[in-house]
Amino acid sequence: MKMYLRLVLAMIKGVEPSDKEKKRNKVFYIVMTIIAGFGIMLPMTLFVGIILYTLAGSLSVIGTEENALEMFLHLIAAFSFILGLNVMFTVFYFSGDIENLLPLPLKPYQIICSKFTAALISESIMEFLVVIGAMAGYIIGGEMPFYSWAVAIIGTFTMPVLPLIYCGILSMIVMYFTRFIKNKDTVNKIVGLFTIAVILGMIYLISVNGFRSEQLIGTLSEKDNPVLRVMNIIFPTVPFLVRSMGTGTILDLLIYLGINAAAVAVFICLAQVLYFPSVIGIGQGSTKSRKTLDSITKRMKQHNVSVTYLKKEFRLIFRTPAYFTNCVMINFLCPVFVYLAYIVHKKTGFLESFIYGIRSGDEETVLIFMLGISAISVLVTALNCIASSGITREGKHFAFMKYIPLSYIAQINIKAFVSIVISGSGMLICVIAACLWLHTGIKFVIFCCLLSLLSVSFASYFGIYMDSINPKLIWDDELNALRGNYNIFFNMALAILMEGIICAGAYFLMKNTDIGAIMIIITVFVLLMILNTISYMLCHYRGTKNIEKLEY
Repeated sequence: MKMYLRLVLAMIKGVEPSDKEKKRNKVFYIVMTIIAGFGIMLPMTLFVGIILYTLAGSLSVIGTEENALEMFLHLIAAFSFILGLNVMFTVFYFSGDIENLLPLPLKPYQIICSKFTAALISESIMEFLVVIGAMAGYIIGGEMPFYSWAVAIIGTFTMPVLPLIYCGILSMIVMYFTRFIKNKDTVNKIVGLFTIAVILGMIYLISVNGFRSEQLIGTLSEKDNPVLRVMNIIFPTVPFLVRSMGTGTILDLLIYLGINAAAVAVFICLAQVLYFPSVIGIGQGSTKSRKTLDSITKRMKQHNVSVTYLKKEFRLIFRTPAYFTNCVMINFLCPVFVYLAYIVHKKTGFLESFIYGIRSGDEETVLIFMLGISAISVLVTALNCIASSGITREGKHFAFMKYIPLSYIAQINIKAFVSIVISGSGMLICVIAACLWLHTGIKFVIFCCLLSLLSVSFASYFGIYMDSINPKLIWDDELNALRGNYNIFFNMALAILMEGIICAGAYFLMKNTDIGAIMIIITVFVLLMILNTISYMLCHYRGTKNIEKLEY
């Protein structure tokens, strides 16, 4: 047990920023943590809690309030499984500590259990907040007994166990029986294709079967819910946890814990048998044959240094599976949501009044639409972390930034340009598709596109500046560069906070003054231009100095 705890602490510390990185700016971390807590964590927890409070209160009249929490926890478990696959493959087989751990007198289950625990803690912090918010809303809305709070705390920290165990078992089985998969690039591509297939499958089911809000309420009100019946087979811990919080007994809680314990036991036994044979021979490189030095030299040509640096940035993002999956693919989910909204509206007509307001030129509706475009543009740019990991991605090659014949601000501009191109492409597709669906004029489309690009540009330059303050340069794999980089989270919190203030202020002016929507939108444009200027100046004067002072 002592060895297990030491390994867990060491692995968690490996994901966290190094002591050297933390010492660079302690005040920065403290301030950003407070802002992130109040800017993202608390609002998200409250939002989820309000939704479950409303659903539980509505369904308690007919005695099916358990269905609301069950459905929510099943969705969380499903997303944990999908997002955890890549993490488990990387942590078990492609992390930099593998070559140091294997020679040690450790048993397979000790290595696997410590890696699993460290990944569970590192990857589930946001999930803990969402789950506790949902359970709090359910307990208050459904008027559950007082002991439900104790059960909720236990359930919050144990809910992610079963989905991640599924991921861990699947990764070991795949690596054991498919011996040809011996590098992380191949695995990341397979997992990426699997994720895309799941998303496309969900879209297909929605587009074929449709979706009605009244059907959702009707489904949740059914005591013998067919959807929950299937999900309870896949994740059998959920119904026992929910029942133990309400009408159930201590036996339901013991069964819940027993299923988790049994899953852990099976996981440990399989690890003892499968892990060492499957991990031997693992490499981190590509399976493609290496070209000879002569063949590479013959193809070398001299190019403009800025163009070469730009190509390097694009190739790094598109050719690295971890970056492509986490930084590029997310930009094209927004057009998917537009398509889903179109399908749902086609079958239900739930956006009829909003569409009528846009087409008739209703000022409030138009303002909400344009503010939504700006907010989503900032959110997507912050989420894809292309900008906020721009310097972190250099890693051990950070010295390259200091010695190439290209100024720091030129390198920053190229990194920002890459973020603007990738983030802006997804957003422009989304905006143009939405405007075509709404049958708006060409001038309105151009206006919306400019608003989106201004928002993307602001978020890009601001993200690079945030990463320049304290980049995470010590990481052993590309996924860790993103997972362990607090700047991504801090940048997201600040960008969302600033954009939220702009949108809330604009809507407040609309509702409480005589200022017209056109003047408010022009004001938003001016504010975004000012924010772009400030972000660029921060990069030019402070960001370059931050890079110059960095030591690796």
